Amino acid sequence: MRIVIADDHQLFREGLKLILSSEPKWSVVAEVASAEELLKTVKAEQPDLVMLDYRMPGGGALSALEYIKKRYSNIKVIMLTGVQSRALFRQMTSCHADGVLLKEMSAGDMLKAVHTVLTGKKVYSPAVTDELGSLPPDLTAREFQVLDLVLAGLNSQTIAERLNLASKTVENHRYSLMQKLNVKNTVELMRYANQHGLL
Repeated sequence: MRIVIADDHQLFREGLKLILSSEPKWSVVAEVASAEELLKTVKAEQPDLVMLDYRMPGGGALSALEYIKKRYSNIKVIMLTGVQSRALFRQMTSCHADGVLLKEMSAGDMLKAVHTVLTGKKVYSPAVTDELGSLPPDLTAREFQVLDLVLAGLNSQTIAERLNLASKTVENHRYSLMQKLNVKNTVELMRYANQHGLL
């Protein structure tokens, strides 16, 4: 099995590679540090599995997740995070992640989780399952993507270019998600994100 690891922390990448490489038939074919690098690498390497950190430089992890699942439906994507947040977990599952795992889990549990995903089942860390109650109001997958990029500091024009959308469409998504979250401006949105573990 061919694996790509996407995380901006080299030490974590090296540790995860060591864990995954302990399986005889598994091979880490590439390590990347940004969502942009990931998409290029996925196209070139055609891996079986991507281990993707939520917090990537410049944002874009959710956009990369959605792109991979739409363009390469056979590739499994497991999202990794160090933050326990119901809102964050909802973002990942809304974008069709095959698994959501906390970075604090043991090496043994990590390997079991990957094996489970490879059988075609979804897998979540226990803390994720506990937190995945409904988060009213629900945001759409696209609204979560826009939120992710807004929190990364991108303006609407840049987000539009990143998601290949019209600027007006991005503004509409931004307005909609702010209405649903009951915030009036970007400052309040950032405060909401901080309170719910999205920053």
